[in-house]
Amino acid sequence: MERIGKSRIEALSDGIFAIAMTLLVLSLTVPEIPRDQAPFLLPGKIAGLLPEFMLFVIAFFVLSGYWISHHRILGKIRYVDGMLVRINIFLLFSIVLIPFTTSLSGDYTDVPEAVLLFHVNLLASSLLLAGMTVYIARKRDELAPGAAGGNGEGKARTVISPLVILLAIGVSFLDPAGSMWCYALIPVLLIVSGPLRRIISGHAGTPDK
Repeated sequence: MERIGKSRIEALSDGIFAIAMTLLVLSLTVPEIPRDQAPFLLPGKIAGLLPEFMLFVIAFFVLSGYWISHHRILGKIRYVDGMLVRINIFLLFSIVLIPFTTSLSGDYTDVPEAVLLFHVNLLASSLLLAGMTVYIARKRDELAPGAAGGNGEGKARTVISPLVILLAIGVSFLDPAGSMWCYALIPVLLIVSGPLRRIISGHAGTPDK
């Protein structure tokens, strides 16, 4: 099996994540109104931008979470192989689409197909990150010789994001705009999962009396 250093794939991935996160702000446009009418019209125009701004916030922080997960995944290994490179390329393809699907769903918040495309885009990215995690776990001896096993936090991230996105997809058929609020569950579940893991681990490690 051909093994190569991971530095180039890390550099490419970091660059694409940075560009995608920067492009998100282009979905927010400055309202064009006559300057003499700005004191009267601008507050209403800004209020009208709230749906697009909410989508920007969601996409930015979801992308941030994906970058953190990607960094942690690659941090566990010393080498990459051809299959891992291919999975990563597909992941980056889905990442560069996020600014487009964010802008599309922001312009057509009430159109289920536009919102669904945004959710599916994020789901694809989540599943590809999960695929990288599973593949590295299977190839640990070859890609990360001598490395210790992963922690529960990475596993929680792998499971929580796709489940929340699937919930958002289901809700989008009933309320396209309201489905965006499902993403607020991700940080809540990640915060709760930490204490739960420690409680479960504590009970598992306590001998029966």
